[in-house]
Order: sequence, then structure tokens, then C-alpha cells
Amino acid sequence: MAHSKKALSRYATSDNGGTDQTSFFVYATKDTAAEVLTDGYFDQSRTSLSKNDVIQVVAHKASADPEYLVLIVRDVPDSGNIVTSAETGANGS
Repeated sequence: MAHSKKALSRYATSDNGGTDQTSFFVYATKDTAAEVLTDGYFDQSRTSLSKNDVIQVVAHKASADPEYLVLIVRDVPDSGNIVTSAETGANGS
């Protein structure tokens, strides 16, 4: 399936002045975690996302076993794929 731009909601922005901001988003989808982790999945939200933004995702939400991910936006090029990566806690879990 495809990313739904309407399902991506910003709920906070940490502002360190000027352009040094990190925004936090939530996103829920019927897509699997593997689909969400594909480079380019969030391309339709290029104007909303910036490098180092955080996206909390509930994937595969219609299944009996939904998945929870925390993503960091790694790259938002002017053209080409937006790149994200799944993150773990500071202790690696």
C-alpha cells in the first residue's frame, strides 16, 4: 500500500532557535513495518518532514499483531527517496 499523507500528524516541535528544530509525528497504517521502512515510503510528505524528525508508527494496525516503530528521518532530498531508520532505546532495546 502507499503512504497516506493525511495519516501523518505532527504533535510537537522542539525549537532550539532558527532552523534547529525537530518535529515529532504519529502515523498509523495497515501497511506492514517492512513496507513503512522502505526508502521512499514517506515521499508524499516531503514538505512536512525534515532531517532528524521523529515518527512514531503503528504499522499493520488491522492485524491481530500490530507493530510499533520509532523512526528517525535520515534524509529528505529535494528529489529522490526520503530515508528513515528504525531506532531503539539508548540501551539498545
